[in-house]
Amino acid sequence: MKKLLALAALAVGAATAPANATTFVFKGDGLNVTPLGTAGADFMEDCASIGDFCSIDSAAGLNYTLGGINLNASATADGVATRIIQDIFPSDSGLGAFSEDNSDDDQTQFDSGEALIFQFEEEFTVTNVEFNAGGDRNCTATADGSGEGVCGEFRLDIFNLSDVLTSSMIIDITNIDVLPVLGTGARFVLTALTAGGGFTVAQLTVSDVPIPGAIPLLISGIAGLGFASKKKKKQA
Repeated sequence: MKKLLALAALAVGAATAPANATTFVFKGDGLNVTPLGTAGADFMEDCASIGDFCSIDSAAGLNYTLGGINLNASATADGVATRIIQDIFPSDSGLGAFSEDNSDDDQTQFDSGEALIFQFEEEFTVTNVEFNAGGDRNCTATADGSGEGVCGEFRLDIFNLSDVLTSSMIIDITNIDVLPVLGTGARFVLTALTAGGGFTVAQLTVSDVPIPGAIPLLISGIAGLGFASKKKKKQA
């Protein structure tokens, strides 16, 4: 009976325990991921400044793998695929979309209707998303006016593995540059909404969704307790 109680406790613990987490770092702080493939064939290297990566095929975007998780990142402008850049230098940088109006602008801007898209092969929970803005700085204004200003608002659309929209919301990152929770899904679309604002995604943390995997263990533990209880009553 004690063993069965322990099994049930283990199941409950598995259902509530933190999932394994993998952090994709796109900014150039020495820990950044690099695109899969070969420079010149799958992506362009040194496309804006030394060390930067850009997509060659806009629709294909850039592909990454880390900790057994595969991620495709791409960008659109007014709903049409456009070039995505992984801005490496300086360190306050990240993934953004090249403006079709200004190739020097590697920040996602509402002025050009640009969006960033993150596609996974299965559903994951995305947390701790760090945003940076124009001038490769954090999304915070400085009192002396030396900063680049704020990132502003963006619309977040989340799709499940069947590509069905499950969540849509407006998020304001005016006063913060790290969003604790983005949500759970297989595809995340971030579209800038603030005129003159914009952002790159410097890094994000991807975690398995823990509940479904723990449910069978929880059920087996509870069923075992029920069986043991019935057996004890018959013996009595």
